[in-house]
Amino acid sequence: MIKKILPLMFAALFALTTSAFADSWIHVKVDGQGDEKVTVNLPVSLMRSAAALIPQQDVNDDIHVAIDDLDMTWDDLLAFWQEVKAAPEATFVTVESGDETVKVRKEGDFVLVHSLEGQTTGAQVDVKFPLAVVDALLSGPEGKLDFSAALDALATFGPGNLVTVRDDDQLVRIWIDDRAEAE
Repeated sequence: MIKKILPLMFAALFALTTSAFADSWIHVKVDGQGDEKVTVNLPVSLMRSAAALIPQQDVNDDIHVAIDDLDMTWDDLLAFWQEVKAAPEATFVTVESGDETVKVRKEGDFVLVHSLEGQTTGAQVDVKFPLAVVDALLSGPEGKLDFSAALDALATFGPGNLVTVRDDDQLVRIWIDDRAEAE
């Protein structure tokens, strides 16, 4: 009996996994001043196909990650990322400057960035980024970025907001869900 059920379970798991990638959509919606509106709806499967067209760059030899004056090698970046994943939930960075506050924190399986300009009327930026997506991006062989794996990881994130930007004039929202049309 188990020999008959096991292949069916694997087939069902494969179908569910494939379905999750095929049914996930990334949406970008910009509501600007007046009648200015932009909506982009892209299936993750299409984005995976496009990612396959990105030339593979050897990160070890040709790319260095530069953040301000800090130059990181590939190995430095991987070590730093492992430390971020292993770190406890916490607010890592808070920058307060004039009437702007930016916070970067780890919460569960996400890195969250919150920026608030002004107390009530300024721009507000919220980013919720799954740690698994960065893991997948950095998982390429021999130091290569794996964009397809990152998109697969994003597809398993499930429905939810990734980026929201609000200010007086516009709203920008990037999210993922299983609908072909933006809500």
